[in-house]
Amino acid sequence: MIFSIIVGLLIFGYATWMVVSFFKKSRQGKCGTCALNKTCKSGCATVSSDQRQNILKN
Repeated sequence: MIFSIIVGLLIFGYATWMVVSFFKKSRQGKCGTCALNKTCKSGCATVSSDQRQNILKN
């Protein structure tokens, strides 16, 4: 009985954490949700359109 309650709370807590993390990332936009956001320079707003075109050509 107690085991079932603990497992249920763990599952509910994990689901809540995933939903909160999804909404935090969705507010950051396209680059915030990308797995390569710390190293990518092709699509972020900090790169000018000319630099982006040069990167995409190479």
